Amino acid sequence: MKFIDRMILCIFSVLILVFAILFSCVIFGWLDLTTIYLLLSNALQNQVTCNVLIGVNIVLIIMALKGIFFESGSFQEEYSNDGILLQNEDGKLLITRDTITSIVNSVVSGFDSVKDVETKITLSENNDLLITLSLEVDENAVIKELSNNIQIKVKDAIKKSIDVDVKSLDIRVKDMVQKEEQTEN
Repeated sequence: MKFIDRMILCIFSVLILVFAILFSCVIFGWLDLTTIYLLLSNALQNQVTCNVLIGVNIVLIIMALKGIFFESGSFQEEYSNDGILLQNEDGKLLITRDTITSIVNSVVSGFDSVKDVETKITLSENNDLLITLSLEVDENAVIKELSNNIQIKVKDAIKKSIDVDVKSLDIRVKDMVQKEEQTEN
């Protein structure tokens, strides 16, 4: 939601709150209608007050028309943080971060040396795909070779599946774990 839309919503919410409080006070007898009428009639007799009220009313009318009839944002702006939006002449396709994470995790799980993976997907303002992997690997893994193979296979899988290039794929090895030894009885 854009700033202007939030501002319109806030102003109209405050107005509804004020009207609800005034009507409640009248209903409960805490405020008399004649008092409200006298305050309004005295305010409207002053030319400066009338001009201010006309200006406020014009602004409120414009804001109401904008809020009712004009769309706040496009589909692309609304969903750009959720994933990658692809468009063609037939329509739009949103590929979510969860989908990208699933693709990455399925490729990485194919490596026997990887014991655990945490995936972080970042989309830049230019819709560039940045992936960060945190891995736990087997103690016998050759980390440089493993990370290079992971980078190649993940980038290929993303390109093949969703036709998007990965701008960067950073790998962080957070731990080396020992193989679980099988005990014989």
